[in-house]
Amino acid sequence: MVLWNLIHGCHRKSEGCLHCYVFSRDGENGIDSDIVRRTLSFDLPLKRDRRGEWKIPSGSTVMTCFSSDFFIEEMDAWRPEAWDMMKRREDLSFHMITKRPERIEKSLPPYWDDIRERICICATMENQRRTDERLPILQSLPLSHREIIAEPLLERIDYRGDLSGIDKITVGGESGLQARPCQYDWVLDIRRQCAEAGIGFHFMQTGANFIKDGRRYRINHRVQMAQAAKAGIDLP
Repeated sequence: MVLWNLIHGCHRKSEGCLHCYVFSRDGENGIDSDIVRRTLSFDLPLKRDRRGEWKIPSGSTVMTCFSSDFFIEEMDAWRPEAWDMMKRREDLSFHMITKRPERIEKSLPPYWDDIRERICICATMENQRRTDERLPILQSLPLSHREIIAEPLLERIDYRGDLSGIDKITVGGESGLQARPCQYDWVLDIRRQCAEAGIGFHFMQTGANFIKDGRRYRINHRVQMAQAAKAGIDLP
């Protein structure tokens, strides 16, 4: 996978944003995260190396806009250029995560049907409130690939027996010194609901404040993904 952070900066949107890693890292470096700006990598999909080869190799999955939100308001002025690059690179697929699914439909390009098969749009739903708010919106959109990101998972979530149109749910705990707890029971309950719906499930990371069988574990960031993988509970 290739990371394409074409813009940087964001605005806190919901409960999961409280300890956002972008804000934390920017704060350590004296950067105002609320200022949304284009980066030097904005046109990365169209850049070539000295040999004339694409810097993003053909066939890559491009993780898009992970230091901001592709559907944030400031991106409105630049989004047509970004869509155009995705259209021109017919050999790539794109994967993006948003907390703003309500802005997706009006932000799609007029040629959306030509590129939609290569684009997966994920919406974050970190608690029941945001699930009830965002899931129906995500399900209603004209998308070929939809995923839910329950990260940081802040409480038990009930999808109420309706995961129609969803390809996969990715779950993870919160990182950082101030991480809120993630309970393994919550993770397993989402896995159960995915299994019943016949969709994919991925346990991304434990988070730093992980509770299993009534015991709290403080887990270093370097091993949170490895510890989640050891659980062996992913579903294809």
